[in-house]
Amino acid sequence: MSDLMRPLTLDAAVEELLESIDVSECDPEILETLQREATHLSRCMRPPSPGLSMEQRAYLVESGAFTAEQFVQTEQRVARGELREDENRTRLGTIARSYGERAAAARLGLELDEFRARQRAGALYAFDASGVTIYPRWQFTDRTDDGLLPHLARVVTWLLEDWHPASVEGFMTTPKDSLIYRSELQTPIQWLLRGADPRPIEQILEGARWR
Repeated sequence: MSDLMRPLTLDAAVEELLESIDVSECDPEILETLQREATHLSRCMRPPSPGLSMEQRAYLVESGAFTAEQFVQTEQRVARGELREDENRTRLGTIARSYGERAAAARLGLELDEFRARQRAGALYAFDASGVTIYPRWQFTDRTDDGLLPHLARVVTWLLEDWHPASVEGFMTTPKDSLIYRSELQTPIQWLLRGADPRPIEQILEGARWR
């Protein structure tokens, strides 16, 4: 069988899934987590059956409907599901834009025990990825004494419980119609960093809760 006609191996599927993810600022724990998560996602995406028979594939190529290269690319996209791929890349991108526990603690200048105590108290936003607790970078800043967004602990309690981490990141980094400063729309991050009242963010989230 031509290499072009072979389905992706698991290792190749993982490599393809990760190739579009920017890992330039990832700490070692995040890199390991990305590899494990991509392996898990790729395994779940692998088709349960071989799809078309070799005779059917050969006929489609010989008929001129596809070149061998076009056929295998199309078959792979259909078999894996492009929508599922986009969802998986979104999840991996969210992980890549995060810190592992040790890097997050170091970012705040804290010992692990103290950092974990803050996390347990709800002072930070975190999510699980392949059994590892991940801390998105959007909540960290050099503009406050404690290294975190102002009112972060309050915002964490307001976030919708069923929101995907990518949805949380999107919410915090997207300008809102009701957050306006000097005639410009502000993201929740910008709003909090300039010391504004956090209650409008609560109101936005409360509205989203009932949609």
